[in-house]
Amino acid sequence: MKIAFVESFYGGSHKSFLDGLEKYSSHEIETFTLPARFWKWRLRTSALYFAEQIANDLPHYDLLVTTDMINLAELKALTGYTGPSVMFFHENQLTYPRVGDQSADFHFVVTNFVSALTADINLFNSQFQLNKFSTELRGFQNRIPEFIPVMGHDKIMRKSKVVYMGCDFSHFKNAPGKENNTPHILWNHRWAFDKQPGVFFKTLYKLADENIPFKLIILGENHQVHPKEFLEAKDRLNERIVHFGYVDTEEDYAHFLNLSDIVVSTAIQENFGFAVVEAMFAKTLPLLPNRLCYPEVLDSKFHQYFLYQNDKDLLDKLRHLLLNLNRYAHLRDKLHNFVAKYDWRKRISEFDQLFNEAVSSRHAV
Repeated sequence: MKIAFVESFYGGSHKSFLDGLEKYSSHEIETFTLPARFWKWRLRTSALYFAEQIANDLPHYDLLVTTDMINLAELKALTGYTGPSVMFFHENQLTYPRVGDQSADFHFVVTNFVSALTADINLFNSQFQLNKFSTELRGFQNRIPEFIPVMGHDKIMRKSKVVYMGCDFSHFKNAPGKENNTPHILWNHRWAFDKQPGVFFKTLYKLADENIPFKLIILGENHQVHPKEFLEAKDRLNERIVHFGYVDTEEDYAHFLNLSDIVVSTAIQENFGFAVVEAMFAKTLPLLPNRLCYPEVLDSKFHQYFLYQNDKDLLDKLRHLLLNLNRYAHLRDKLHNFVAKYDWRKRISEFDQLFNEAVSSRHAV
């Protein structure tokens, strides 16, 4: 098939996902993308922009695929596209956390709601996200003062599925053994409030005060002009830092993941854990909160070692790992082998089949 994939936020895991899908799919996928910035404006206006750019092209495709950062209903209405469509939810505005006392912007919620109603199939990257989306959607409907679209929830759920993301591990082949004299801690997440960098660095400051030996690798995208918590950490932990900042190439990224011993997440928003899965494939031990998608993505046999309950448990378990790293060396290969199931070469057939189903079900009608 010929597939048009419209991605209005082409960066981070959105970019990695789309690049891998295009690379490994048996279908012919043409991409239409915008840079990953100004996310609120992308949700508000990207459909208007793409309607001007690709309206004449869309009739030539068998399937339209978009992600949650665009209004699919507007895109189809403004382009006149009447073919089958698939919506992939990396995240959604019903469940995304807000900063401080910031109130919900119901325009963004409605955008995701209407897009999910419009698509022939909605794909969610974890059961955790789908379940929470379902719960929050019912709650949102109850907030509408009158003339409630009561059938909306059930219509969306009937055509929603969980499909785990694929990862392109080709740059992590032949990862060397971990031979650091001092354990290396990795941060490879976005520099954003929902990843809670303040909790991460506060834990490291306490360990540094205890003279616990560790080195630090800070990666990830930054869209802030002055990332206060990171700049403070750069100053306070300067002698422990091996690398600080975004790297431009996949080879450099793989190098630092291969060099790392422990990857830590302190996130309050994570629906798949793309960065953590990549790190585990590079045989880096994870330390993750017992919430969000992590208990689902990480096999239950690893939970007792690598999931923590609260900030104190994070401190205690990270201290324990740093001081007893060799005790867990035998689990590196097991983690690597477990997350290998997310390799695109193993995941792509399910995506290709779902795309086939979206088209064939429309033709059957």
